[in-house]
Amino acid sequence: MNLLNFIEHFPDELSCKARWKEYRDKQCVTCIRCQGIAHYLKKDKECYECKNCGYRQSLMANTVMHNSKLPFRYWFIAIHLLTSTKKSFSASEFQRQLCHKRYEPIWYLLHKLRAALGSRDSSYKLSGVLELDDAFFTTEVPDVGKDFPLKRGR
Repeated sequence: MNLLNFIEHFPDELSCKARWKEYRDKQCVTCIRCQGIAHYLKKDKECYECKNCGYRQSLMANTVMHNSKLPFRYWFIAIHLLTSTKKSFSASEFQRQLCHKRYEPIWYLLHKLRAALGSRDSSYKLSGVLELDDAFFTTEVPDVGKDFPLKRGR
């Protein structure tokens, strides 16, 4: 999805909330207290309420967005930019682009997302034929090879 498609799909905060609710419903929201999976959405509070114990949790609870007061649209924009660009961007640049007053919430947002993406990538193993463009690998040299000069390069 390019930037123009992203703006078409998520033009405002309500579209981001609706998409996030769809995603949470597919993932089966579980109650923190009783571990129940039966819940309903309270529209006036915008939170899930457990049918068993009545515990309420927000749409962001138990996700990477947990305890965040930033809008859903900030999260969606950050996720899109982190996953669609080859190079990363700084928190101060993201803060400047969003015209957000404070640096710390944006910094936490990006670090939470990077940690989540990093932990997700560690669960996959590469196999088969791999092709790399430019890469530098460190190698361990056995004691036998110290008599000959080693070649440098890619």
